[in-house]
Amino acid sequence: MTEEPLVEQDDASTPLSEAQQRANTRKSKVRVRVEHVFGSMTNEQGGLYFRVIGLARTATKIGLMNLVYNMRRLVQIDKLRASGV
Repeated sequence: MTEEPLVEQDDASTPLSEAQQRANTRKSKVRVRVEHVFGSMTNEQGGLYFRVIGLARTATKIGLMNLVYNMRRLVQIDKLRASGV
């Protein structure tokens, strides 16, 4: 089974079509947002290795890490709004 690459790349002889460029832009926007979240979990919240027993506890821990990320992001957004940026 051949997997499709995440983003299309052009050869030196054939540039990307307009549709491929739009698709790359859309995929890149999603990937940037997701990678930022996982980077925050890895660097600021102790990593993505969980020392818990069971899938339910692991899911709970991931959910709590997501909640913490969202709360931190909300505080950042509120500070930006308050400063008028």
